[in-house]
Amino acid sequence: MPLQLLFYAGILLLGCNAFAQQDSLSTKYREDQFYVSFGLQLQQENISGFKQNGFSNNFQIGFVRDIPLSAKGKTAVGLGLGYAYNRLVSNLYLDSERDNPCFFIEGNDENRQTYSSIVIPLSFRLRTSTPDRTDFWRFYGGVKYSFNFAEHYKPFYGKSIKVDFIRKNNASVFLSMGYNTWNMFFEYDLNSIYKSEVKFSDDRYPKLQTIKLGLIFYIL
Repeated sequence: MPLQLLFYAGILLLGCNAFAQQDSLSTKYREDQFYVSFGLQLQQENISGFKQNGFSNNFQIGFVRDIPLSAKGKTAVGLGLGYAYNRLVSNLYLDSERDNPCFFIEGNDENRQTYSSIVIPLSFRLRTSTPDRTDFWRFYGGVKYSFNFAEHYKPFYGKSIKVDFIRKNNASVFLSMGYNTWNMFFEYDLNSIYKSEVKFSDDRYPKLQTIKLGLIFYIL
């Protein structure tokens, strides 16, 4: 796990823990939670000759503030703050020597693209929980807004370089469902992850969206 990931995760957890204590005297039932997720990323694209080589993955950690919509707390809205690390592997070769980065298809090479995100999730929450019951069914769905940074590209042969080729912000929809701590999640990008300035050598625009599938753990 990169040192940068541990740094941001630590800052996030400390800040969110202080935020969670502000309403400790409230008589309303809230399901404030930390969450951690690990997922596989499937790349949906319009690129001829594209191959998703290797293992593309996603890691997320964060905190969700619960806002009950009913007296028993079985429906609620959740607003959160989190950090995400994305790693994509494919045969896309990025030429960073030009004024604007340019893509090529490069055989079967396993080229890596990585970037980090500050994530703001907004969800509608259904669950069977009660104030004295910690094992319950849940169904959460909503949207996430991401602020992306720290983009890096590593060719199959060569060193990792920092290149500005990922959109600075993006949105996605997500669903998570499960019982107790173990839950499955699905997330889909609503836009291409690449900036409009990034093209192929023949001026085609590479559109690539990701589908994230994996496990998410909620910690009360």
